[in-house]
Amino acid sequence: MDRIVGSLAPQTSRLLTATVEGELVGWLNVRRDTFELIAHWGTLHHVQTRPARRGRGFGVALMSELRKIARDEMGLEQLHLAARGGVGLEEFYGRLGWKEVGRWPAALRLAPSDDRDEILMLLAPL
Repeated sequence: MDRIVGSLAPQTSRLLTATVEGELVGWLNVRRDTFELIAHWGTLHHVQTRPARRGRGFGVALMSELRKIARDEMGLEQLHLAARGGVGLEEFYGRLGWKEVGRWPAALRLAPSDDRDEILMLLAPL
C-alpha cells in the first residue's frame, strides 16, 4: 500500500476508496503511462471490495466514479484491466460496459491444480 500511495499523482495514478461509517469497504487504483503512444488509456489495478460487504453496490459505485474521474479529470479515453477467470468477474464488468478482448489461458495459479485464465477487458469510450 505504501508503494501505491507514494506513486499517486493527479494525472498518472489515482486511488479511489469507498467507506461506510468510517469502514473501508472497497478500493481501486487506476494508472496511466506517460509514454505518448499509450498515454490516452489507463489500467485498473487492485479492484477490491470487502467480502462481507459484496452485493451492496459498492463495486458498482467505485467503477462509476472511476469512469468519471478517468475521463473528466485524467483525460483518459479508455481503460484496461485483467480479471481472474472462474469467479464471475467478466459478468460483473460486462454489466458495466466492459468488453472482453482476450485471455491468457491458465495464467494465474491460485493453488496446485487450480489454474485460472486471466481475462483482458476494455472500457471504451469513457
